[in-house]
Amino acid sequence: MQNKLMLAVLLLAAAFVPAQEQKSSAQLMLDLDAALPRQTEKSSQSQGMPTLAVDWEKCIARLGEIVTRAAGTSVEPLALYHLGNALYNGGQVEEALSTMRDLSDRFPTHALVQLPLEKGGKSRVARALDDCVEELGFRSKNKVIALGKPQIDATVTATLHFSVGDVKIGFYTNVAPAHVKNFLDLAKRGFYDRTRIHHVAPGQWAKMGDPFSRDQSLDQWGKGGPEHVLDNEFSRATHKKGVLSMWRGPGRPKSHGSQFMVVLADQPHLDFVQTPFAEILAGFDLLDAVSRKTRNQYEAPAEEVFLNGITIERK
Repeated sequence: MQNKLMLAVLLLAAAFVPAQEQKSSAQLMLDLDAALPRQTEKSSQSQGMPTLAVDWEKCIARLGEIVTRAAGTSVEPLALYHLGNALYNGGQVEEALSTMRDLSDRFPTHALVQLPLEKGGKSRVARALDDCVEELGFRSKNKVIALGKPQIDATVTATLHFSVGDVKIGFYTNVAPAHVKNFLDLAKRGFYDRTRIHHVAPGQWAKMGDPFSRDQSLDQWGKGGPEHVLDNEFSRATHKKGVLSMWRGPGRPKSHGSQFMVVLADQPHLDFVQTPFAEILAGFDLLDAVSRKTRNQYEAPAEEVFLNGITIERK
């Protein structure tokens, strides 16, 4: 999202409105710009590319307040557009679709609605509408399990032996049973042995489980898996701090099959996108610390971290 370009478009439009409204619009634009998410480093110890860590609920609340204040001004279409994007990124896709439709219906001649992003392409609002419809269609085809609080299985745990220390995890009993079984089966076979943590975001996540990460070809990390894939098992289990979730990469309707991420901060926008199946019981700080260290150009830890093996403990 090119915020500077959007604000420049709005500034140009503001030149053709009365002075009093220009003053009001100028303040609204400043408030709108301040409400937009920014790329920031979560820790001064972190190196490499910045990570976008957003509290979408807070962002949505701020943008909603600006939309209310902007009613009837030249800022309203842009405020609606950014609110729709925030709703989409925050997982409120139906609300995002409604917001974008409102924008399209009420401001059909606005640049956001009319101007294509490239020759022969669609406008920003048209693309956003397509994204919302596609996501809702995806969700309608994937069953969401209704449940209360996820329950941890008291009969089985696993210890992940990293080159920097051990992490103990517990598995859900009432969430994603196929994903739990798949993980345990792969661990027993030694599928994860000597794979690397291949992608981190400081204080946000650590991804691992790719057999391609045994190789030194860093540009292939994150693209591997077993010979099978898994159907999504979406549920009301949220991506809270400490959750393990099986990874489904861009353009993939199903899980990779082996790659998983450890969620290092609450990230509800991943709900119904990835499949949670376990939680960390001990050793969270170890992985959080790894995520905050220097990264290479592929967003992997510059100092390699191996998953040497996994021990399954049954009671």
